[in-house]
Amino acid sequence: MPLVSVSLGGGAARTCRATRQADGTLHLGLTGFAMVGVDATLLWTQNNRGCSIDGTVIAPPAGGLPGVYLRIDGVAGGIQRRRTERVRVQMPAVVLLPSGQLFPGRTVDLSAGGAHVTVDLEEMSEDSLMQLLEDLERDALIEVQIELPDGPVGLTCQVRAGGDEPGDVRLLFVNVNADVRERVARFVTASAATVAG
Repeated sequence: MPLVSVSLGGGAARTCRATRQADGTLHLGLTGFAMVGVDATLLWTQNNRGCSIDGTVIAPPAGGLPGVYLRIDGVAGGIQRRRTERVRVQMPAVVLLPSGQLFPGRTVDLSAGGAHVTVDLEEMSEDSLMQLLEDLERDALIEVQIELPDGPVGLTCQVRAGGDEPGDVRLLFVNVNADVRERVARFVTASAATVAG
């Protein structure tokens, strides 16, 4: 598995190497302590496809390497079926910056764990553009509302990377409640099936 971005308990994402163990669990090369039972989200790109896994922190095995160990929830002995594909889909979105400014935009692609969003820069003042650039720095926390067919969802997001243009940003969802995550995952699955069909 390549390098992954890991969020434990909805906290700030960190990058590390993940290694699958013989028993189907994952070992994460993270330093520090993680409370057993905490939810975890892993994101990575493989073959130009965004992938994610939801898991739970478990106690390290006796004699195991230092680091954090995860159980892959709902999967026995494999992670392939838990991968959440990122689908290219344009949905209306609104970005709320820490400064309180709102910017309309749209998704470029979406997964259960994150999104690629672009902000509409037309008719934006120079001051607003500068505020946007300052607030969309890597690891910043912002709020995004995405319009899904069954209604809007509000998401707290961590800025993971910027794109080629101002206002083009890749986001990791953090502190997502189970109902919202399920709605996003359902929409992504349905959209992937439509694209495949």
